[in-house]
Amino acid sequence: MDYIKISLIGLIAVIAYYLLLQWPPSSIEVPINQITSQENLVTSQEPAETILFKEEVLIDSKDSLSELGSLSSSSGLAVPDNKIETNLARVFSLNNDVLNIEIDAVTGRFIKAGMKDIKVEKDEDESVSLFGPRLIDEEDGCPVGLGATQKGYGCVGNYFASSGFYSASAGYLDPNFKSIEKLSMDDGGAIYILSGENADMFFTRRVWMRPGEYSLEVEDSVGLRGASEPTVVIPYARILRDGYRPPGRFLDFDSYTYLGPVFSTEYDSFGKLDFNDLEEGGFERESSGGWLAIVQRYFVSSWVPEQGKRHKYQARKISSGAYSIALTSQSRSISDGAPTSYKNTLYVGPKISDNLNKLHPDLGLVVDYGFLWWLSEPIHKLMTWGYVFLGNWGLAILFATLVMKALLWPLSAAGYRSAAKMRAVGPQMAELQQKHANDKQKLGQEMMAFYKKEGVSPLGGCLPMLLQMPFFLAFYWVLLDMVELRHAPFLLWITDLSSYDPFFVLPLLNAGLMYYSQKMMPVTPSSDPTQQQMQSAMKFMPIMIAAMFCIFPAGFVLYFTIQSLITVIQQALSFRKAGISLKSV
Repeated sequence: MDYIKISLIGLIAVIAYYLLLQWPPSSIEVPINQITSQENLVTSQEPAETILFKEEVLIDSKDSLSELGSLSSSSGLAVPDNKIETNLARVFSLNNDVLNIEIDAVTGRFIKAGMKDIKVEKDEDESVSLFGPRLIDEEDGCPVGLGATQKGYGCVGNYFASSGFYSASAGYLDPNFKSIEKLSMDDGGAIYILSGENADMFFTRRVWMRPGEYSLEVEDSVGLRGASEPTVVIPYARILRDGYRPPGRFLDFDSYTYLGPVFSTEYDSFGKLDFNDLEEGGFERESSGGWLAIVQRYFVSSWVPEQGKRHKYQARKISSGAYSIALTSQSRSISDGAPTSYKNTLYVGPKISDNLNKLHPDLGLVVDYGFLWWLSEPIHKLMTWGYVFLGNWGLAILFATLVMKALLWPLSAAGYRSAAKMRAVGPQMAELQQKHANDKQKLGQEMMAFYKKEGVSPLGGCLPMLLQMPFFLAFYWVLLDMVELRHAPFLLWITDLSSYDPFFVLPLLNAGLMYYSQKMMPVTPSSDPTQQQMQSAMKFMPIMIAAMFCIFPAGFVLYFTIQSLITVIQQALSFRKAGISLKSV
């Protein structure tokens, strides 16, 4: 009996250890190009080479796109005037109240996506930005084959999104945007219209940005001016990112969370494709609808094409070592005066499932709860309801924990009743052990007869606790991936639920509750030296857990402390009902 319980508690300790290894800190990669706006629409005149990196060659079999059939019809967009207003700026800036987007004028790439209200560090001014170059802190120098480049100021990786048109003969067609126009909408949003030209082609990009939204509707169009022969182009949208991630270290929690591509097709609503998978070969799949994304903790960048149309999804490692994930639509022929257009939605922001599901029913799956999603999703909704009524995420954790413990009360109460019975008959069990200390077979027979006579079970206290373990893990996964908890305050000294308790009050309080709960559990005296050592070692378990919880996010420790408190109350009530005095504990 004691061996089973000690093993179970040891299992919980091991799970807690691995949870420690998996919990990432509230850190985010910061772009190194801090470009300040000069005007409302146009920013920085730095050369494009300092902003992002070009591919080594224009056409590369590893960086090419597969076309999807052909489409002869064109959109009938108007041909722009021959003369386009010239602007020498290398970057255009687009804004709403939550996003600051920067587009490279030459390539048309989205090279910055700054989230105005989401800060890199709490109480600081620097905002999180997903796209752009970033410094890689690597002691052994710049990693080879991961899309990073050694510069004079350090090793630099890159991350950007792009859309437009691709030609089998010329590669990615640079739009060379030279002008931008802003049109205000009635809902407070804006339409940005970028125009450019390259040789005998003219390009237009319309971007719809609405208040409070991290999504952009992007419509690219291309046409010919003065060309004698039609040209075939392939519409595309893609995300390119270097493949570097810090090596796993004991306290570098972020390196243990998933970072990489995700695809959704008609065959698989949510399919991870790790960077390591692309080392072995590319990926291609044709599908109707769907989406693609690069996922990291808290944030996601995603392209969602027009649904109901066929697209080819593809991913590969290109020659520079970076990873390209893309989608293409049907190729189409354009002729003089007959441009064509292609529309997608770019989402770049926090992983908030309600916002993501508005763009696609399956996009909210990037909030990854693992194999216990069927438990985690109701827990997340429960916490959201708690926040709506209480206005504080810490109180929402308290609310969700109380509701869960109430629902599981009958199950846990059965376990504590069994534990109370086992404690009550502890002296008789000790007598049997002493009486048959030299005859283990006889002791086993007598113990089984004793259990049957007294109506107790050696597993009665373990199984109910074990059945609650999935709920514990599901709650953990919710707290792990909830961007809402990032920098969220609780009460008094806890000002950030995603960071550790600065005064270690919760870890110490939890250790005290665990120790008292452990004291109440029945422990049968044993002459076995191994069991005696294990029982002695278990006395230090609350201290070990407290040490780990000192660097755990306060939100998770708060949940665990509330659960420990309710556990002690349940044990006390069960013991009192069984006629056991708590003074003897």
